[in-house]
This record gives sequence, structure tokens and C-alpha cells, in this order.
Amino acid sequence: MTRSRMPSVLAALALVACAAPARQGAGSADALRDRARIPARGPPPALAVPAQKHFRLENGLRVRLVEYHRLPIVALNLVLDAGAAHDPADQPGLASFTAAMVTEGTKTRSATRLSDELGFIGAHLSAGASFDAASVAGATLSRHLEKLLELMADVTASPAFPQEDFARVQDQRKVALVQQRDSPGAVASKAFTEVFWSGHPYGHWGMGSEASLQAMKPADLARFHAAHWRPGSAELVVVGDVSEAELRRMLAKDFAAWPAGVDPAAARAGPLAAARRTIVLSKADAPQAFLMMGMPGLTRASPDFAAAQVAFQVLGGGSASRLFRNLREKHGYTYGVYAREEARKLGGTSYLVGSVRAEVTGDAIRELLSEVESLRKDPVPEGELADARDALVLSLPADFATAAGIAGKLADAAVHGLPDDYWDRYVAQVRQVTAADVQRVARQYLDPSRLLTVMVADPAVVKAQLGGLPLGPVEVRSDPAAGPGGRVGSAR
Repeated sequence: MTRSRMPSVLAALALVACAAPARQGAGSADALRDRARIPARGPPPALAVPAQKHFRLENGLRVRLVEYHRLPIVALNLVLDAGAAHDPADQPGLASFTAAMVTEGTKTRSATRLSDELGFIGAHLSAGASFDAASVAGATLSRHLEKLLELMADVTASPAFPQEDFARVQDQRKVALVQQRDSPGAVASKAFTEVFWSGHPYGHWGMGSEASLQAMKPADLARFHAAHWRPGSAELVVVGDVSEAELRRMLAKDFAAWPAGVDPAAARAGPLAAARRTIVLSKADAPQAFLMMGMPGLTRASPDFAAAQVAFQVLGGGSASRLFRNLREKHGYTYGVYAREEARKLGGTSYLVGSVRAEVTGDAIRELLSEVESLRKDPVPEGELADARDALVLSLPADFATAAGIAGKLADAAVHGLPDDYWDRYVAQVRQVTAADVQRVARQYLDPSRLLTVMVADPAVVKAQLGGLPLGPVEVRSDPAAGPGGRVGSAR
């Protein structure tokens, strides 16, 4: 800016400043009026499920590729039929411990070297196990994909389970189990799992117990890995900036060397004898009661899955749900109580979960069961039904907005044997769910006659409140934190 123009510019700014208050006042009034109006709903986001290519390596490994060239990145998700449903009866937690250890050193790389090599290319790699599957997942820039595949193949096929790293991870997991004793949610979940799924492959805590964890040796993990981490029972999902020809070349170099071996037998569902009963896990002076109320639910591959999700959204899916409006907004019993389904490969559970003020536990349960009965008995009004459908459908495109999100969704489909067009059909199915559909699935999967209630609470406060409620026989158990080996539900 030249010196001669400075005064004229300052004068212009002064004129603007003097005029600003009048215009600002008018604009503020308009803005306030605008804020009083609910913004018009824009067009719904479109769900774009990308095309999937499938091929199989000679060792039996299935590969699912989505070419996603928006960014120069690639996400990987390898899923294996090596989940906690395969845990031996006397070694609960073995599948989870094995998965946690595969990234802790291989026959050619120490844990430190593996970490350094991943850091050098700016990649990440992690492993874990649910009941239905073990998984190894990672992501990197596409120019480093070949290196990441090399590292993933190494941890998948050749973990060494070194003693020093084994002891470190074992200690970490024991500490985690001890810490869970102070979490009402974890305490209730453990007891619920053991009682509800008794005799079933899901009938134990996925991390195991302190006693089972302490007894495990590296050789146990090596045997489980050799038996269950096989290419014939695995699928590799690849999403990102890579062509099929490039990927085939890279996999032939790394994953093709993974020996086929003998595929493990699939886990089989055991009996599910769910009878109405209540277990109170004693926690003296607890100001709240943590409730976990469950009934037999549906499998993930069930044709009722979409309708059931709408039903759970209406009942307890969020701040607009019936449980939230009744127990929190109307009565002030809770900060939040939710209804959800846990749909797995071999079975499922319909849950009502949350904490309520201890002194109103009986009233809160009464309202919970009343809302369940209303959903079973009365058709859902169309406006409420439309809101529930929208909540499910409009949030779904965000799950497919990134390479990692797509890989996660398709890995879930691989585990549960869902077809390629599942998510396209899912949106249409949700949109077509009627009030009659909600009523039908509520009657089938929200059956109070098969209700197991587990609560962490002070029996002196809550037990008298349970009289007259349809909860079956009530059993009081001692403080789970005092149980031997961290085992929940052991009375003294």
C-alpha cells in the first residue's frame, strides 16, 4: 500500500464502521427469526456400496477386493474362524490371548523390529478376537502396501509367541481382568454370559478368567494357532488404491506361502435353556443398580435382522426412544437405559441395559417391562416408525465413507456369510419394515417369559423392591470382586 493512498483507505474504513451498527441490528433480527425455524431437511445421503471382486489363492485363502481410488491408501482386514467359540472348555480366553500375541513377534522379527518396520512406512497393524472370529487389520499408503502385506503375512502365519513378550501381555491381561471387577457392566456381563449361555460355545468370558490366564503357556497358544489359523477358513478383505493384478502379484509373494494345513471344524451351537430368573450381585452401598436383562435373540444372518433393528431403535435406540423418554425424561430414574440386539453367528441376545437409581429399581424395571409389553401388543405409530427407520438408514452411508469403514463392514459380512448385495438390500428392507413387522419380531425376540435379569446392586436396597415383579426366582450372590480367580457368580 502506498503512503498517498493511506488516508483515503482509513476514511473508507471509518465510514463502514459508522454504518455497521444499523446493518448489524437488522441482520441480527433476521438471524434470530431464522434460528426460530427448524431447518428444512436436505436430501438423504446416498449409500454407495462399492463393487467387490473375489478370488482364491491356491492355499485356500479367499480374497475380497474393493478398488477404492479416492485416496492413495489401502485398508486390510483378515478374518479367520478362530474366535472364542473355539476355546477349549478348560482354557477360556485362549483364542483372545492367541490373537493378542500374533503381533508380538514372529519367527523372523521381534516385536520391536515389527513396530519399527510399521512405523517406518507409517502403517498400523492390530489383531484381536471376538467369539465368532479372529482378525488382523491394518492400513497404509498404497505405495507401501507390498510391505504391509509382507508384515501381515508374517504375523498371521509365523508368530513365535516369545516367552518374554508372552509374560508381558499375560500380565497386562491379568491387570485388565482385575480392573473389570470394579466395573458393574463387566461384572454383570460375565455373570450373564455364564448363566445365559451355559453349555454353549459362547458360555464363558472371552478374555477368560484370572485362573485360566495364569495357567496358559506359550505352547498352548502355538497349538491353538496351528489348529485354527488356517488359510482355508480365512478371508482377506482389501479396500483401497490397488488393482486386482497388483494385488494378486503381491499376495503370490507373501500370503501364498502360508501352508494350507487342515481346516478346523466349525463351532456348533449348543443348547440354550433360558428360563426366567434373577441374580443380584451384591455391591454394598451402591447408589445405583446396574441392570442387564436379556432374552434369546436372533443370529446375524437372520432374515429378521432389519426388522429387529427397527424394533430396538423404537424401544431403546437413543434419546428419541421410548425407554429414554419414559425412564429418563418422564421419571428421572436413569441417565440412560438402552435396548439392543447382540446378533452373532450361532445365536443372539436381546438386551435391556443401563443403570438406575437404587431406590427406584423396582419402579424402573416395571416401566422397562411395560414398554416391552407395549411394543409387543400395540402397533407403532407411523411417525415414530419413520423416525426409527431414518435413524438406521441415514447413518449408514458414513460407515462406507472411508476405506477402513468399508473394510470393516465387508469383513463382518465375510464372517457371517452375507451376500455382496447385503447392504443394498438392507436399506430397502429397513424402509419396508411395517408396524406389523415390528410387533412380530418384538413378540419373537423380546419374550419376558425367558428373561434373565442380572443386576449389580445393594441387596438391602433392591431386593424388597423386586417382590411382585415377573422376574422369576431371585438369587443373591456375594461381591463378585471377592470371587476366586476373578470368577463371577461364585457365592461364599
